[in-house]
Amino acid sequence: MHEPVIATALLIALTGFCTVHCVLVVVGRGCHDRRLEPAEIVMGLAMVGMMAPAFDPLSPVLWAALLTASVVWPTLLLAGRLGRHPRTAFAGTWSHYPHHVLSAAAMAALVLCVAPAHQHAGGGAAHGGVVSTVPEWALLALAAYFLGYAVRGAGSLLLRPATGARLTRAGGPALLTSSGLVSARRTVMAMGMFYMLLAMG
Repeated sequence: MHEPVIATALLIALTGFCTVHCVLVVVGRGCHDRRLEPAEIVMGLAMVGMMAPAFDPLSPVLWAALLTASVVWPTLLLAGRLGRHPRTAFAGTWSHYPHHVLSAAAMAALVLCVAPAHQHAGGGAAHGGVVSTVPEWALLALAAYFLGYAVRGAGSLLLRPATGARLTRAGGPALLTSSGLVSARRTVMAMGMFYMLLAMG
């Protein structure tokens, strides 16, 4: 990947913060849906590992297995929800599940495609390995999707009513698990996916 070092470092920091937030949500209380958080932790760590392969201790095969599990888990949850409540299966907190399934599946494919190029180049640029394995139009289509998701998420955050005072009085756990912060985290991760895919395309 040929992206600037400063931009990559900033993206790694933001993605790392998002992953830490996922962990805090899992161990905390009050989140409207914590079942998806372990899968999002895997997603965040995989993004950091892809952007900083020199500091990634896991093999690509293990990452692909973890990401595949993070695809299967929400798919099973969503299938169960669809069987019990077909009319509201994709409403409310469940509306993010299809997006996460697509994100984790894309990351699993990228890990397997980028890994041979990284090994071949000694951890250097993986652009040629990706293009030779994944069609450029597929990378650009995925990048466009994640850009649209990020723009939509940013727009919804800007239009969200101000609730900061209530959250501050509620205390730290309520602030950490607020729907606004969860949405902001997912928006940042979508921006990270867009950035990586655009650099590879």
